[in-house]
Amino acid sequence: MRHETEQDGQRPFVIWVILGFMAVSIIMMILGQTMAVFFYDWTVQYGLQESVEEVGLLGVEVNRSFGAADSVIYVPLMVASLIGLLKRKNWSLYLLAAVGGVSFYWTATVTFIMLFFAPGTPNYTYVPGIEIWIFVGAHFIFGVLAIASLIIYRDRLIA
Repeated sequence: MRHETEQDGQRPFVIWVILGFMAVSIIMMILGQTMAVFFYDWTVQYGLQESVEEVGLLGVEVNRSFGAADSVIYVPLMVASLIGLLKRKNWSLYLLAAVGGVSFYWTATVTFIMLFFAPGTPNYTYVPGIEIWIFVGAHFIFGVLAIASLIIYRDRLIA
């Protein structure tokens, strides 16, 4: 299934959307997630994490745990996939599949936590604003886009 405007050796436009999203996400993850592991108060100060007053002590530790996992798994997968896709390496397609899968998984996990499991727990008063849902939704859409692009375009992503 080839789009009429694609020429031989030209990558589909979606690859540039994927690359751009990953580049921005890597920066955001380092600032909001990696920094939260070591300097949680700094991330709260800049609105990148929720305060202990909003999520309680357990919520802070859950946030830091997500930050640690993102720092050792998600960010390296994105960096490696981004580099591989830019260099048009076949292995980058497998990493992109992993990145898309992680995006699906963590958006579902965060949504379940914020909507169903955290409300009502001691010291949890956080009500996610629209900016949080935009962020979570963007990563969900990215996960769908990454997986769909692999299914539709496969090797043309690295052509």
